[in-house]
Amino acid sequence: MSGAAGTSGGAAGGTVGPRGGRTRWALLGAVALLVALVGLASALDRAAPRAERSAPAIADLPAPVLDAPIPCRRSDPDEVVTALADRLRPGRITAAIVVACPRLFDGREVVHVGEVVGDVLRRDGGAWVTLNDDPYALELGPFGAHRERAGFNTGLSVWLPDGLHEDLGPAGRHGRRGAVLRVEGVLRRADPADGGGLTVRAVSAEVLAPSTPVTAPVDRTLATAAGVAALTAAAAGLHARRRRRG
Repeated sequence: MSGAAGTSGGAAGGTVGPRGGRTRWALLGAVALLVALVGLASALDRAAPRAERSAPAIADLPAPVLDAPIPCRRSDPDEVVTALADRLRPGRITAAIVVACPRLFDGREVVHVGEVVGDVLRRDGGAWVTLNDDPYALELGPFGAHRERAGFNTGLSVWLPDGLHEDLGPAGRHGRRGAVLRVEGVLRRADPADGGGLTVRAVSAEVLAPSTPVTAPVDRTLATAAGVAALTAAAAGLHARRRRRG
């Protein structure tokens, strides 16, 4: 009885058997492999060739209407918004400035500059586009070629009536910068035609830069690593198949 109790006590005390040991080493191996893969990915990213920029910067941009976004709330009295309006200067709106205080621009005539990205959604009488005005759109070009992080994507929804959207070319996406437009129109804080969205209803549009493909530098190190990884995976698969047959 005492021997059985001792055996039971040893099991209860957490003695690790052969199967538990194998599981532990398998988990440790998986963690080590994950750490190695993360380190390899980071090293490859640092070693990747980078362009100075992937598309020409847009020259002679109008200055923003404010130096920095000024937040406001729905509960703010009209006097607060009026005081903010007195600080506006001639220039272009940005998505960041408008989103910070949509009330400040509701119903106003505005100028917006941005890159056509995503899709051109053609509808009766015109088309909806998204115009991004972040540094990737106006200064650096698409991220893939230069790898310089410059914040997040920002943009506004714009309605282009017939006559303004037909010659835009392909929209911006991976490997392409879309046409950069300067649009003039009226901003709507809650446009019923856009499901209550924040939009610019354009009345004129000028193409500042056409849609153009972007070629990223060839990353020979990454291509070599990918080839080695593919060959290793194929060899491991063949070895496992032979062991099962054997």
